[in-house]
Amino acid sequence: MLVYIHVPFCRKRCAYCAFYSSALNHRPVPPDYLHGLHRELAWWRTHVADLVPDSEDQRVTSIFLGGGTPSLLEPADVGRLLDDLAGSFALAEDAEITLEANPDSLHTRERALDFRRAGINRLSLGVQSLDEEELRLLGRIHGPRQVHQACEAIHAAGFRSFSMDLIWGLPGQSLKGWLDVLQRACALGPDHLSAYSLTLEEGTPLAEAVARGRLDLPSDEVTAAMFLEGHALLAGQGFSHYEISNYARKGHACRHNMGYWQQQDYLGLGPGAVSTLKNVRFSQPEDVGLWLERMTQGTILPETEVLSPSTRTEELVMLSLRTARGLCLPRYRQACGRDFLEENRSLVQALLKNGLAALVRHDTKGDGDTDKNSLQNNGSMYFALTPEGMLVSNDIISRFFSDMDADE
Repeated sequence: MLVYIHVPFCRKRCAYCAFYSSALNHRPVPPDYLHGLHRELAWWRTHVADLVPDSEDQRVTSIFLGGGTPSLLEPADVGRLLDDLAGSFALAEDAEITLEANPDSLHTRERALDFRRAGINRLSLGVQSLDEEELRLLGRIHGPRQVHQACEAIHAAGFRSFSMDLIWGLPGQSLKGWLDVLQRACALGPDHLSAYSLTLEEGTPLAEAVARGRLDLPSDEVTAAMFLEGHALLAGQGFSHYEISNYARKGHACRHNMGYWQQQDYLGLGPGAVSTLKNVRFSQPEDVGLWLERMTQGTILPETEVLSPSTRTEELVMLSLRTARGLCLPRYRQACGRDFLEENRSLVQALLKNGLAALVRHDTKGDGDTDKNSLQNNGSMYFALTPEGMLVSNDIISRFFSDMDADE
């Protein structure tokens, strides 16, 4: 089981961000929020077994504190929260425990070391860019110098794994500018990079500026080159591309996110958090005040949705095709009783012919040999998008869903 803890507080809202969060404006994280987390965890402690009866499935293999800006929490509070989790559920000895951090709140060795002592063993640094002007455009409150300081602090504190978030396809960004950011990021020694294509979220200042014509996005041709040439650059730096937006050195793929893509059970804590346990999905309100009221009054039961088999199958396809490994064809048959290749034969053949997808036979170690033509003998075959296919993955997945709906 995975555990996600949402920390919905930031020092300042960024111009591109639509995640649920509240700006603290230099105030501390409210103590009531921490009390609420402990109350919510106590509630789940008595209910998880009803939904996940197998004790092995209840074992926590990954904890991820996301936000918001979790590094605004005091390390001692993080330690108490992790202790409460370890007392509530069996925690795997090698559990991955990640904290998202912004460079401005993790700029000294002492603070990084305090988080490590609290139980954090992996950091995810929200860098977004190493270009001063791009950072101003995004509304970030740190600069390149603070990124360097944070990376030095992380290394000095002895973290064995840390990740960086970057965004590409920004208004005014050139191909050369993006590749330069990637090169500079690699030089700072991360073990993992998340490189996200800019998504303009409705209602954000950045989306409004683009809509009003005050900012221009790069062309489709330039963004395609950013993705493909960035992919090649990172491969040359020793990074493996294991999901549309994620690259890792050997042994450093994010287990938490891989768990999401593999449809593992996950428990979400905090306002706006979502949980999926077996075929039931739970969600808490994206409102700190309402969430705190529920926690205080003991009316903690989240909103509940029972997922249909067809919904789970569609999610299996969507999530699997985000990964370089792709969709496990026997697992698809097990989920819905149908043959993925046969029911999508025309689309599959077109994608294979145009180099947008491949059939891959994986061995037990996860390596494989590629067979781009065979539609037979799919006992251990995976259907995966190539990097070129990932560029248009949303369109491809929509086509599959249309074909699947037509067959039902």
